[in-house]
Amino acid sequence: MDEISILNELKSLILSKAGIRTVTPGDCKRISIEISKTLNKNVSETTIKRLFGFAAVKHHFSQFTLTTLFEYADSEKMMKMLTKEKPRPEGEKGAWENLRYYAHKVTDFSLKSIKNRSALPYHMTISRKFAEHDFEEFYAGKHSFMSFISQPGYGKTTLLGHLVEDFFRKEHAPYKNSTILFVKADSFFNKDSAYFSLEEQVRTALGISHKKDLFSYLHQLHQNNGGKFILIIDGFAEMVLNKEKKNQLFDSILSFICALDNTELIKVVLSMRSNTWIRFYERMRHSSYLKASWFQGNYFDVNDVSNVPPLTEKEVEQIISNTGHFDTERINPKLKAQLKFPFHIHLYYQLKEEDPFISYYTNIAFYELVSRFIKEKIYKSNYYTEKILFLKKIIQLTNYGQSQNFVAKDLLIAELSAFKNAYMELVSDGILMEEKRYQNLHPKEFVRFVHPHIFEYFLFIELLEKFNLNVGPDFLQDIDSTYSSNHVRFILLQWTIRYMAKIADFSGLSNVFKLELNNYERNYLILFIAENLKYVINLHPELKTVLQEQQLHEAIIAELISFDFVDSCYKQAISVLIDICDTEENWLVYQSILSTLDILSLDQDKIKARILLLEEHKVLCSGSLFNPLEALHLAYRKSRNIPVDPRSFLNKIDEFILSGENFKRNESKDPDTRSGLMYLMVLSVNFLFGTAEKALKIIESIHQLHPRIFYQRAPFSAYLLLMLAINASKSVHCGKMEKIRQFIFKLSDGKHHCLFTKYSELLLMMLDAELCKQRGDYQLGMLYAEEAITVAKRNDLSINCIWAYNLIIEICLKSNDMIKLNEYKVERISFLSERKIPKELFPIPAELAKNTFI
Repeated sequence: MDEISILNELKSLILSKAGIRTVTPGDCKRISIEISKTLNKNVSETTIKRLFGFAAVKHHFSQFTLTTLFEYADSEKMMKMLTKEKPRPEGEKGAWENLRYYAHKVTDFSLKSIKNRSALPYHMTISRKFAEHDFEEFYAGKHSFMSFISQPGYGKTTLLGHLVEDFFRKEHAPYKNSTILFVKADSFFNKDSAYFSLEEQVRTALGISHKKDLFSYLHQLHQNNGGKFILIIDGFAEMVLNKEKKNQLFDSILSFICALDNTELIKVVLSMRSNTWIRFYERMRHSSYLKASWFQGNYFDVNDVSNVPPLTEKEVEQIISNTGHFDTERINPKLKAQLKFPFHIHLYYQLKEEDPFISYYTNIAFYELVSRFIKEKIYKSNYYTEKILFLKKIIQLTNYGQSQNFVAKDLLIAELSAFKNAYMELVSDGILMEEKRYQNLHPKEFVRFVHPHIFEYFLFIELLEKFNLNVGPDFLQDIDSTYSSNHVRFILLQWTIRYMAKIADFSGLSNVFKLELNNYERNYLILFIAENLKYVINLHPELKTVLQEQQLHEAIIAELISFDFVDSCYKQAISVLIDICDTEENWLVYQSILSTLDILSLDQDKIKARILLLEEHKVLCSGSLFNPLEALHLAYRKSRNIPVDPRSFLNKIDEFILSGENFKRNESKDPDTRSGLMYLMVLSVNFLFGTAEKALKIIESIHQLHPRIFYQRAPFSAYLLLMLAINASKSVHCGKMEKIRQFIFKLSDGKHHCLFTKYSELLLMMLDAELCKQRGDYQLGMLYAEEAITVAKRNDLSINCIWAYNLIIEICLKSNDMIKLNEYKVERISFLSERKIPKELFPIPAELAKNTFI
């Protein structure tokens, strides 16, 4: 490779190091200052201008200047490329050594360039299995050339680097005897030449005389010495050429490929972006020979014009593992799916470097990565103002995303004329893409966003500007109603939450709960809000004071009355809210909810850990009518089968049942989260120490305190109704069950089904199993009970699980199925043993134990 090519590469490295996309004369002074600060060496602004062509070059650059510039670019070793070594001797052996030497020299330079410019540290990247398989097939086949094609950011250059090292460079590489010439197009071709000639460039790079026929020469050398000659060309996107020059370049490559018809020992590998390949293919599509010479690969997608698939989940985990400090198990599934596109991985790596605690349950990192990607690709790029205006126009033409996410190209004629350069960069950078669709058998060109999340981001920005950056109730209601049947509705709500968290409009976040959300959406958005708050407070601790002033916790606590212990988002949200809690009273509410969940789980380790935590706040806990710490102590001793005196707590329950006068102040009010939590804890403790009859009395007392509770369309009302029916099934009030079930069915299946939680669904399965048993429909009852066991086990609800086991055993006894009866008794004992629950704690009722082998 000549000195000019190396200087071109040096310029690229300097711009990359300085974070400059397109250099201007004004940048030269900045680069000079940066070099002085970094190395304490001086390279004048004028010298930098000479390097980039902004000043006349009257003499060669000094060795000091070149060494300093390469050192600044972290490529000091590349200076060896400037040293002209003595050619090898002539003759058959000398010719082979010369060829290998020069090819190795050029390829080594390209590999070092890739490693130095890799956004993610190169040692953390991986080879791609699909590329290895495709290349092996191509190498062994009769095709003359192949091309790795994709949108930008899919890791084509890194892919090629690993391919060259693994197949040609390593000690036991399968094609070690072949010759690889790996070049970057922007440094290999002289852009100032009158014409492009790939053949001449290869001759120059390999030091082959013009007197020799290049193709015969390479063919003969490899025929005599083994292997094949592989030319790989990458970096077309970095060549800024007009249409005529680009066509000349493509024709030169195609002419080179046409000359390979008499040999299978010379092959060409190209790496192109999708839009570049489309133009390249236009130059060859009328040639049957060239199309037959092209190896498409096994993953070519005509619609996306790509044969480089996203990373597999295993590849994503491998890369994350290579970074050394990421837990792949904790990565949100949606984020993991996003990381299958390699251009997001280095952004995620940067994000983790800045905030090691970015691994959240929701997809916060997903939105952070999208935002960073857009900042890098658009806001920090050339023509960014024009690009934004162009994208705004597309959003408007899609009727703000209500119709589709693409527009006819002829509707953008004015913008294409005004923003031509901006549009071409948007296409080149993989933000937009052109595609042809047929309408009435006639092809028509459309423009669309390559990735939906980019479209959704700019849709949100456009809506935000439409409302003058005011994200109040009207903004949220507009999103909720306008996109009610569109999947972007929920995504826009999350962009809104993220935005409000960023601008510290914490009180405004409570407006989200005024929307008509189903239970999943509500629980997820509570968690999303909590994790966004935690994220911004981790970065800006002073915002915790603002959070307390705006009293957002009170609004969130009001939404927690659903007590959905089956929805993982609900449980996770409370854990996050504890981390960002602003008052002791709110902290106790969150801890009490988790305490109730611990009691339902009967997990001794969890209960003990919660006790130790609450012991530090004894005074705070004692202020509660039903002390959560006392309830946890009772549950822990009961789970260990340790004698315990629950009279103090049970007396309070009796007082609650018998003397409702103390609670008359709540009579006209609906239960809030704090009172609902108290009732839930009472019912949980009663399950361990009380009876079904007492549970019915507790629920009746709650009804007396809140007369409207069974007429409300609310999650807590549904929960109480289900508890009423389930406990009635164990008492003399079985007649109420079917009536309650019919009412609950209307509640769960009608327009208010969104208020029916996953935990209520579990209780409904248990109720249905009981009703089936009473009707004699034992097979269906078994199915309901088995499903209840599956759900209860998955969510660590041991109390519900034990109840379902007892019901199955009873069904087996009534249906006289002794085989299944003993099978489930064994399974029940195993379940208790696995969870360290003494079997004496929940003995099988005597009437169920008869006539069995166990």
